[in-house]
Amino acid sequence: MRKKKHSYSMIWAIFSILIVFGIIKYASPYAFMILLGKDHTMPTPSTLMLWYMILGVLGALVYVSTSDLKWANFLSFMLPGEDDRTKKLLQKIIVLALPLLLGWFVYSGTVPGTASPVELRIQHPTLLQKYENMENPFAHVSEELKEKYTEEGKHLYQQNCRPCHGSKADGNGPFANSFRLRPINFTDPGTIGTVVESFVFWRIMEGGPGLPDGSTPWDSAMPSWEDTLTDEQVWKIIMGEYATAGVVPRQREEAE
Repeated sequence: MRKKKHSYSMIWAIFSILIVFGIIKYASPYAFMILLGKDHTMPTPSTLMLWYMILGVLGALVYVSTSDLKWANFLSFMLPGEDDRTKKLLQKIIVLALPLLLGWFVYSGTVPGTASPVELRIQHPTLLQKYENMENPFAHVSEELKEKYTEEGKHLYQQNCRPCHGSKADGNGPFANSFRLRPINFTDPGTIGTVVESFVFWRIMEGGPGLPDGSTPWDSAMPSWEDTLTDEQVWKIIMGEYATAGVVPRQREEAE
């Protein structure tokens, strides 16, 4: 009589979830460090880590429930009555691991920890010299043209900036919660209302990769747009950005 073949689908599901956890937790920080050219690892945000793990668990459950046979084999793994030493050993490991894992989560969430000294971050770094004398080419056109360019800028803003900074320029875009450092709320008078337009032009053009060392370790997720948008498009976006946020740019002080 042929020996009955035992199903270990539950073990494979758990093993797959652990592999996903290992990749996101330990492998991806080094992969992104290499891809982004950083000199330090890029850890996955805790919120994003939680969502990835939820998706991993849901994916495993969807797979084992695609047929009645797979689901029965998945659930039957924990049932006793089969003379399989390997299965009995794995059952004991799972039964012992669950309370230990729960205890570890509770302990890690309640144990007092030590925090690194606070490192001040420069929100508005010094404007680079090559941008100091830049001026919006559409600043001195007629009011009719200025209104036209502002509307074009609003449209370009919604196309390129809305996912992070939101349709109202309030920092509540669809992707905002995915970042540890949330996108800037432009409606806050302490943001783009305190800088000249050439500063905003610099930040759009060079993004997070162009920030000086003083703006780390809270690196901005802002991408560099200099290879995607033209100078004219960026100036129009700036006009539309200020209009959408309901603030005005800072005017240059004239030296006496």
